[in-house]
Amino acid sequence: MELIMLSPDSKEPLYIQLYKHFKGEIENSRLSEGEKLPSIRGLAKSLAVSKITVEKAYQQLMSEGYIENCDRSRYRVNNYEGIAFKAAWPADTQAAASTVEIEEGTVFYDFASGEMDIDGFNFSLWKRYVSKVFANKERLVGYGNIQGEEELRSEIAKYVHNSRGGKVSKEQIIIGPGVQSLLNTLCSILKADTSSIAFEEPGFKNGRHIFADHGFQIIPIKMKTDGIDMEELVASKTRLVYVSPSHQFPTGYIMPIGKRNRLLRWAEEVEATIIEDDYDSEFRYFGRPIPALKGLDYGENVVYLGSFSKVMPPSMRISYMVLPDRLLPVYHKNSSLYNQAASTIEQLALAKFMGDGHLERQIRRLRKLYYEKSLLFFDALKRVFGRLVEVNETESGLHTLITVHSELTAQELVDRAMAKGCRVASVQDYYWENTPEKQPRMILYFSKIPAGNMLQAVQLLKEAWFPAGELGAGNSGTRITSAGRRERKR
Repeated sequence: MELIMLSPDSKEPLYIQLYKHFKGEIENSRLSEGEKLPSIRGLAKSLAVSKITVEKAYQQLMSEGYIENCDRSRYRVNNYEGIAFKAAWPADTQAAASTVEIEEGTVFYDFASGEMDIDGFNFSLWKRYVSKVFANKERLVGYGNIQGEEELRSEIAKYVHNSRGGKVSKEQIIIGPGVQSLLNTLCSILKADTSSIAFEEPGFKNGRHIFADHGFQIIPIKMKTDGIDMEELVASKTRLVYVSPSHQFPTGYIMPIGKRNRLLRWAEEVEATIIEDDYDSEFRYFGRPIPALKGLDYGENVVYLGSFSKVMPPSMRISYMVLPDRLLPVYHKNSSLYNQAASTIEQLALAKFMGDGHLERQIRRLRKLYYEKSLLFFDALKRVFGRLVEVNETESGLHTLITVHSELTAQELVDRAMAKGCRVASVQDYYWENTPEKQPRMILYFSKIPAGNMLQAVQLLKEAWFPAGELGAGNSGTRITSAGRRERKR
């Protein structure tokens, strides 16, 4: 293969230069059919460019049919004779899908899941920490601490203080196997004090159902671009509210510092309790993270919920809750009613993992990985859909919302996507009351979609929603919007 020469002074982006190099090599038969291209990581290192540069070049070559994906990181040359632009199907299903219908329920691309990238965690390293736990068998033959293992609670207290600004003690922390399990415990603590709870609308539907099952009246409060509507909240007369200010789900809105202080003042004035779900707080790609409400709270009014499910494999099932001191006596009074369902083995392994600094390294690694994937994702949405959808780009998190300019209903879009092997979720599913949505909005996660398949995945979604021959109905008036986003360097 000819030496690759890239010019940083050229007006052409580096990925276009790289794309043209390989295109020329293939067209002039210097790269033959079946020959493997260098790995993304290896080529990026040898050329001193970012992985995203190589990925974008390879994506362009693949979308035009010059190469195909033969595993997650290696590509091989297609037969050049007669190459024409073709729809980018998943490589392992391309031939079959073009001739037979996709089997019902088959999911090629899961846009509805915020699960971790398959290459986002070092399982070999984790295995070593789990193995260390078995050296102390005495700790493993009992049921463990009801509140959670002391070592892990100590590490979490330091983590919340260093990363989110919250001054908490290990005595305030309760470990659980997921946020929903902790909410059941929290309901039993709060039910004697209040009978209603306000939730963001749209918002965390599973949380609302848990509180409803415990007899709480659910009061939906509409979302504004800067967070929950304070006028509606005050008018509701409730003294309990559930918010996710760092990255609201599903809108992606981030509550600014002024609004956070206002919410805390309200809680002080009416002696209310704020449940802060610090969802996706680790993945803010620009600027410094805004302090958590817990870090700003001096009145003991915030219950803080955190989870490791976005930075560690969610199969580990470890989340935590920080109670204000005033609620601890109620918890301890009823503690005999609770069971610790989180694995003692994994709690102890995680405590040591955190103590050795690996959690911070893991977060930095994922932040870089997901930022690069977000660039690919938003670029693919723009290139493939063009003016058919409106994309709400945010500067944090693992998902986005898109408004689909189609006469189809949200459920019809969900069903059509599933028929093509793409699982998506509708924003309408996250309203407690009737949705005010005038056009269907969909939630699309990019975290689980392989970087090398991002373009094909988005293209397959377009085929589901806008088949050839049906375009034209909703083709105008669309745009890319930005929720407080600064211009990104690419």
